[in-house]
Amino acid sequence: MSYAVYHAEKGAVSPGGIGNHIDREPGAKHTYRHADPERINLNEHITVNAHCDKTLHIAISDRIKEGYNARNKAGELKSIRKDAVKYTTHILTGSHEQMKKIEADPNLRKAWITKNLEFVKNEYGEKNIVRFSIHRDEKTLHIHAITVPLTEDGRLSAKELLGDRLAMSQRQDRYAEQMKPFGLNRGQKATGIKHESAREYYSRIEEAQETISKNDFKPEKNLLGAYKSESVEEMQNILKSQKIALKSKDSEIAKLKEQQKKDAEFKIKITESRKNIDQSLKYSLIDEKYREQIKAIKIKEIGEKYGYDVKHKFSFVSHAIQNKTDKEIGENVTAVVKKVAEEKNLSSADYSLLLQSKEVKNTYQYLQNERERRNELQQKREQRKGKGI
Repeated sequence: MSYAVYHAEKGAVSPGGIGNHIDREPGAKHTYRHADPERINLNEHITVNAHCDKTLHIAISDRIKEGYNARNKAGELKSIRKDAVKYTTHILTGSHEQMKKIEADPNLRKAWITKNLEFVKNEYGEKNIVRFSIHRDEKTLHIHAITVPLTEDGRLSAKELLGDRLAMSQRQDRYAEQMKPFGLNRGQKATGIKHESAREYYSRIEEAQETISKNDFKPEKNLLGAYKSESVEEMQNILKSQKIALKSKDSEIAKLKEQQKKDAEFKIKITESRKNIDQSLKYSLIDEKYREQIKAIKIKEIGEKYGYDVKHKFSFVSHAIQNKTDKEIGENVTAVVKKVAEEKNLSSADYSLLLQSKEVKNTYQYLQNERERRNELQQKREQRKGKGI
């Protein structure tokens, strides 16, 4: 049996990465490593509204400015929280073999795309769609849709639009009903799977399908006696459900092991911190002038050793700092330095020294310059657009 696959989740990071993946940005091939370069031209981009042709993060921002109208009791426009979910991602596809049949028939493919677009419009609102792209350059034909979670009364609420587990299950029912004419059916319910990311979900579904297809289950074949085709099909579904649930349990075990590893690393860091305190007490007996010289040498060593790691983490996301304040850029840099320190198992003292290094300060200056450059480019584009150039 072939299954309809629909997955939705809240956008948890800057939309730059997913935007590069969906739009197949030439300078961001690392975001679509599994795509076949010779088939990229087969991809389709549907302009549902004017926002769909803009850079993704701008499209999201413009749609919010256009539709946001949340008010407080005094009737004043509420400010949007920094941690508010500003977009949601959607993947729409199906079992690999059936999707290959749909892709091979131009009329059937067009009807499938139209029905999926109709589904997204009905569920989330036509005005809220800022991306609707069909990818044919990867293993299985699929659709990427990005929506802004604006309610009808102008509030930004992904929680309300996506709903709870029951609402999502009912939405899966509606989607499966729309996909029946294309030979795609509702998957198994209540398999014990916890919510996961789109990447994990998509990978798991494909792997489960491939695993089942490798087993020699055929309705016309006798298994432990004579079974009806309906019984064999039921056995297949039960086995699939159990394998998927087992995979989920394996994932939970792996997470527990990872947490144990982090706990052990934390103990090591505590020990190193104590050593640094002892070392600091020794330095306190040294003349102030020499203590500063020792500190400067240490800052230089740490900056040269780990400064590249800090800058490298911004090499693909410089677009995300557009319109940000100096304070916000500083917070981003500090967060990245902290992440590098955790990855390299640096002590708290060395983390503090890395923050003071020339390399980190240069990265901060680079991001400020990049912000100004991108803001100027945006202003020029808007001026040209206003003049009709």
